[in-house]
Amino acid sequence: MIAVLASGLDPEAQALVAGWSSAGAALLSAEDLGSPGWVFDPGDPSSGVAVVAGRRVPISSLRAVLTRRPAIVAEELSWIVPADRPYVAAETNAFLVAWLSAVPCRVVNRSTPTSLCGPAWNRVQWQAAAARAGMPWVECPRGEEFQTKPAEETETLVVCGECVLFARDAATEAAARSLAHAAGVTLLSVRTYKGAICGASVAPDLGNAAVRSALLDHLRGTA
Repeated sequence: MIAVLASGLDPEAQALVAGWSSAGAALLSAEDLGSPGWVFDPGDPSSGVAVVAGRRVPISSLRAVLTRRPAIVAEELSWIVPADRPYVAAETNAFLVAWLSAVPCRVVNRSTPTSLCGPAWNRVQWQAAAARAGMPWVECPRGEEFQTKPAEETETLVVCGECVLFARDAATEAAARSLAHAAGVTLLSVRTYKGAICGASVAPDLGNAAVRSALLDHLRGTA
């Protein structure tokens, strides 16, 4: 099974689960996290049990976990008394950080203390990581302005494991891979402008079929 940790209201996650049904993909939602049946022993995480799509699943049967959310938010916990929701959300996030760090299968991206799907870095932290990767940083045109720039000036790459999609040259490919390594993630989108990095995200758009295919191969361990 591939568990996709995401909101039940996330259409991208729902599309992934539907498209990967033959690979055994299933949604791991906030409702699952509030369901009875979980077993987690930090000393022996492989013996545990998770609740995925309403079913108890032995951890040994999990092939991979794809994390597509930075946190569980209090507003999702509709079955909890309103006054207690912030506390329960905080405890759930703490549990997930421990669980995602220990679960003995491939996790994309593994949690950090500040985010369930990798580092919650600000622009300055990404700039520093880009410098360590040997790439200059420039201010990126915003939104539609980025899209309307000449194609030879802008680029959006996606790193998936050791695979880098949409790179025009080996140097940019290597820099994107180095940036992902510096961030400690295996899934990352990297935006460049005139050959310099201008942005990065640990939750890239998965609407592209080539990205979904490469990601599924990585989760399966067949990339």
